[in-house]
Amino acid sequence: MTKGFFVSVIVWLILTFVFSVKLVFAHGDHGDAAPPEGGISLVTLDGFQVELLTSPRPPRAGEESKIIAKILRNGSLEPVRDGKVLIGVSPVRLPDNSSEQKNPYAQSRYVVDPFPLLPAPEVVWAGSYTLVRQLDRRGPHLVRIALQELDGRSFNPPAVLEFYLNIAPPSGWTPGLIFLAMMALAIGFGGIYWVVLRSHSPFDLSVPLNLLGIRWLDRVVRWRGFQPVFQIPLVLLTVLITLLGFFDLQDGAKNLATKLTWILWWPGIIFTFILVGRLWCVMCPFGTLNEWGATLAKSSRMFPKFLRNLWLATLFFLVLTWADEQLGIIRSPQMTAWLILALAVLAIATGLFFQRRTFCRYLCPITGLQGLYSMASPIELRAEHRNRCLKDCHQDCYRGNEKGTGCPMFEFPMTMQRNTYCNFCFECVKSCPPGNMTLRARPFGKDLWASGRHWLDESYLAVALVGITTIVSAQMLTGWSLWMSQMARLIPLPVRVLMKPVTYLTVTESAVFFVGSLIVFPLFVVLAARITDKFAGEQGKGVKRTFVTLGYMFIPVGLTMHLAHNASHLFMEGPGIVPALQRTLNRYTPFAVGEPNWQVLPLVSSEVVYWLQMLFILAGLFFSVVVGYRLARDLFEQHRLAGKALIPFAVLSLLFTLTNLYLLNQPMGMRHGM
Repeated sequence: MTKGFFVSVIVWLILTFVFSVKLVFAHGDHGDAAPPEGGISLVTLDGFQVELLTSPRPPRAGEESKIIAKILRNGSLEPVRDGKVLIGVSPVRLPDNSSEQKNPYAQSRYVVDPFPLLPAPEVVWAGSYTLVRQLDRRGPHLVRIALQELDGRSFNPPAVLEFYLNIAPPSGWTPGLIFLAMMALAIGFGGIYWVVLRSHSPFDLSVPLNLLGIRWLDRVVRWRGFQPVFQIPLVLLTVLITLLGFFDLQDGAKNLATKLTWILWWPGIIFTFILVGRLWCVMCPFGTLNEWGATLAKSSRMFPKFLRNLWLATLFFLVLTWADEQLGIIRSPQMTAWLILALAVLAIATGLFFQRRTFCRYLCPITGLQGLYSMASPIELRAEHRNRCLKDCHQDCYRGNEKGTGCPMFEFPMTMQRNTYCNFCFECVKSCPPGNMTLRARPFGKDLWASGRHWLDESYLAVALVGITTIVSAQMLTGWSLWMSQMARLIPLPVRVLMKPVTYLTVTESAVFFVGSLIVFPLFVVLAARITDKFAGEQGKGVKRTFVTLGYMFIPVGLTMHLAHNASHLFMEGPGIVPALQRTLNRYTPFAVGEPNWQVLPLVSSEVVYWLQMLFILAGLFFSVVVGYRLARDLFEQHRLAGKALIPFAVLSLLFTLTNLYLLNQPMGMRHGM
């Protein structure tokens, strides 16, 4: 039986190879041509297959390109020779009222100027009818192929096929290449500088390098103008954004206020958390206003003890995310301005009533998100020698002295174990009498397992962020509205007829968002905690403690989902800031910076963004399991028990990952016009 099985397998492989080779060679060789990126490239018509190919791929603006119609007989896939084929290619543009363009290959949304069809002779390869043209404009183009005669058969009138083709920017120093070159220079010079620094100190890799040992960096962070030099320009920029939101063109696709806020700041800030932790807090205009208010009022009042947690901040974040989806804040310059104004008023009022940065610590809608995600940062500010703190400390790092104001985030550096609430203001560095603070590099995500402190509000938020990101990603799918319409039918008909369709659809979508993120996803983790506790038997720590401790392993999942979700906005929609800036400067300043071109191409191709998203998601799963095992090993005394008890959480992390992989592989809409 075994021998027969292997013989069958070998015969099957031989037959597969023979028939596969036959099909491949029957298709003919493309030579140096390849199907274009985006859109449909192969059409079947009356017994023929017509495939659009280009050389080079993708064609580039300002360079000679070959637009090729590869024609084969349907079935046999033999090249069709000696035909008469015409090809024309022309750029396409968006009509003025199509600022909300979603699909760059939707033919009905494009305007195409008349253009001629030119004879396309066979060039080199059989069945390859080629038009050689130099295309001067980048962006979407329409390719029209007219078949006049094939295999002795005439088409009267000619059969016309249309394809869409994207012309890439000119080769050379493109924005994407410049970005990569800058990254390479930063890595190269950074590596060289690190080696030089190490050469001046004992080369012991087990001892972290104290970055404050770099003289110029130490002088910068001790400089009294370190914070104001960032804070004042950003406060002024926020005022400008607010004014543009209120008084400029009320088109989210063209107003600089919405572009800077939702297409540059919000997607970009997520990436700063994994690199420099909460450093954004130092320069955040709302945190600045909160601190200025507290300095002016000199209040000694502390925030109520029962509110010194993340529950209020989590609620504010959910409301903000809900308002984004239901009210369309990101598409409305005026609503964006009102949101900025409301946060500014809340920040100032909090500073006038409570001391230090109470708003940043307990009320800011993104304080919990950035605090948890900053635990993954490879930079930490800590007390170097705790024994020295115990001997010489007068708590100046917390209380402040003539050199520094003390920690504005209510952290005591001597006992601080993680980045969650450290905003790298360096006030503790300035005010520490013995100079016992150190800024050093460490492994990514070390705080997630090295810290001995775990709290219910943080663990719950970590799980809720996974749910929020998953549901927000699902809301961008083209089929979401249909699903909501079907779910709305669950509302009893007597109740539904009392509401307008938009009302009960909003109610349905809101219920899905809040119930899903606040209840369903956390319940999954509670169930996993219950199973884990049963696996642990007598060594079990209880459902609550298991939830609180192992819930932190979902921080990498939520973080990488956020990175993947926002990478698309940043790289695909980010270049839309350029024409918005041009329009604003042309209108409000005496400078002429050229006519805005609203037909902006993404910074990188959609294929690059796709694989970047997949890399983020898979990395999140990997780090989640690593963090989970380290946490479980500390929670349970026996390593073998830790591995067994982790299984339900690892399976849940895998399910969350597979769900988001599926969502990111579906067609999605953009926030607003690029």
